[in-house]
Amino acid sequence: MRDILIQLASELVERLEKKTADADQVADAVIRLLAQRGQLSLVRELPEAIERVWKERYGAATISVQSAHPLTAALRKQIEALAPGAELRETVDTKLIGGMRLRIDDRIIDGSIAGHLDQLRTQWKAS
Repeated sequence: MRDILIQLASELVERLEKKTADADQVADAVIRLLAQRGQLSLVRELPEAIERVWKERYGAATISVQSAHPLTAALRKQIEALAPGAELRETVDTKLIGGMRLRIDDRIIDGSIAGHLDQLRTQWKAS
């Protein structure tokens, strides 16, 4: 990835973390800078650079949770603690029967009853 994008993404994340500027101001400044440099086409790649910087700082950018029932506030806090600052996406899927599937960026942890039953079915068919 281009160095300028990583530098801009790092600066953007840092300013938003410290709340030294609001997101709209920072985004406007980044777009103006890229336009001045004749590199406005890099704007399309900026979200990926921001996600990369975020992952480096916090370990994850997005946590998706599928659970059989809505998360309790305490469980939501525990999941958010896995990667502070990551976006938490929560969906309820009653087909999971119980437990949950957790996706942290590209890693998937399936602790659902349906997932365990699928594993047992696969092992049983293989033997």
